[in-house]
Amino acid sequence: MIACVQMKLNPEDYKTEQAFAARIMAVMKRVREQAGEGPLLVAFPEHIGTFCLLSNAPERIWSKQTFAQASAALLWHHGAAVAHQMLRHRVSAVRALFLARAKELERIYLTPFIAAAREYEAWIVAGSAALRWGQTNRIYNTSPVITPTGQVVYRQHKVNLVEMEQKAGLDLDPAPLNYVSAVQSPLGALGVAICLDAFHLDVRQRLQGLGAKILIQPSANNGPWNEWQQEDWKRACFAAVAENKEFDLAVNPMLVGRLWDIEFEGQSSIIDQNGCVVKAESPFEEEILLRKDLLN
Repeated sequence: MIACVQMKLNPEDYKTEQAFAARIMAVMKRVREQAGEGPLLVAFPEHIGTFCLLSNAPERIWSKQTFAQASAALLWHHGAAVAHQMLRHRVSAVRALFLARAKELERIYLTPFIAAAREYEAWIVAGSAALRWGQTNRIYNTSPVITPTGQVVYRQHKVNLVEMEQKAGLDLDPAPLNYVSAVQSPLGALGVAICLDAFHLDVRQRLQGLGAKILIQPSANNGPWNEWQQEDWKRACFAAVAENKEFDLAVNPMLVGRLWDIEFEGQSSIIDQNGCVVKAESPFEEEILLRKDLLN
């Protein structure tokens, strides 16, 4: 069984770490109930973990009117730790905030996914989050792959960054192409190409050369899902599977909803070599897409 989660942002789900954990467990419970027994692969959207940076923040931060205002308030709230990281690593304030909150962010983000993988005996591609790479000052957009035993067996880092992720935004690092690899699983070899990476032939060719059969594209489109965007989106996993036959299957979970003035739109899909097998009905609402017969 493949489950593709089109998850809708809700500020209430990020206010505390308990709220985020409850949200992930509730989604996974729904997935398992709908899927029934048997092997299960669940894919979540890009950046659902990045907003865990705001978890446990005071209400004065959540009461701001824009994401920029909330981010500035969060920087001041962690001022001493941010200043320390800025001086130690000679990085921007935004990068310093991610470094200062790195351990907490990763714990809040991954703990419920690990618990859900064990509880519901599922392989989970846990969307992505802006995570620190080891003890360095690098922050990658990272997509963890978790086994049914709760082991994080792989972390895929994004190679090609969109504007929101670059210096003027989240100030993330682009990963080298040779950091891209395939993950062996009983369901087939998994290749994770985070959002824009799936549009790039060199990333797809590397995954294909490493034996990936199932392409997973966790995505977060922070723009209108208009006709142009829908048509342009076909250049990614749809072209890779339905047109070029580079992989057997593709799973494209998309983030929807808004947090302050940042809004995401898109239609999640599961694709095989004949075309789109199942697609979300709405580019705005939460949906769970399921297919039982594709892993046979």
